[in-house]
Amino acid sequence: MAEVDSSGERGVISALFNSAGLEDEQPAKRTNKRGQQTRERLIQAAADCFTEYGYTRTRVSDVVRRAGNAQGNFYRHFSSLDDVFLEVLRPGLEELSAVSPKRSGDSAELSSLIDTNTSYLHSYARHRHILRLLREAAASSPNDGFQALWLTVRGDFVARTYRWLVRLEAAGKIDSGDHELLAETLGCLTEQLAYIHVGLPAVTPRPERIDELGKALGEAWYKLVTGSAG
Repeated sequence: MAEVDSSGERGVISALFNSAGLEDEQPAKRTNKRGQQTRERLIQAAADCFTEYGYTRTRVSDVVRRAGNAQGNFYRHFSSLDDVFLEVLRPGLEELSAVSPKRSGDSAELSSLIDTNTSYLHSYARHRHILRLLREAAASSPNDGFQALWLTVRGDFVARTYRWLVRLEAAGKIDSGDHELLAETLGCLTEQLAYIHVGLPAVTPRPERIDELGKALGEAWYKLVTGSAG
């Protein structure tokens, strides 16, 4: 059964942001309760605006108008539009980081892989608009750090999958092989299926459809990892 554990994931995502050159390592400014509410309102308004207008067409003026705040309030909490965009991205990236092969322990059982991949796709569906925006930002601003962030997040998934495969081999549950290439293959398979069948549709797929996709993806992982044709 896939274990969803968010402990420490905020630190993981912050580290990924930093490695992509997108987040200052200085601690966040302390704010009172009212200030925190304003900050959260701005983040939600930004999420709505990015979803409605896209990454490239959203402006600070759109965000503050949606939040019902003055523009000066925005800059008390965020240094730029990209700064608030990172906070919009954070929950989805944290949740996806918490649902991955590393949470399956040292198991390559079919039922475990189906559960893990199904959980991943349901998490992807909950944040699909924002994840689609990250790809847009990566494509439209390759020099602004978001392409580096997308590649870093993707690379982290592949690296965790690789370490999981190494553990499986050490436990005698799979044969030796090119685990780096296999981890990359599994990452590409998962990424494309999630993006095309969950992220791109005009309407969020039904839960039953996501379950079907998770089952198919889990079966594909099982065959590739164990070498089973069944």
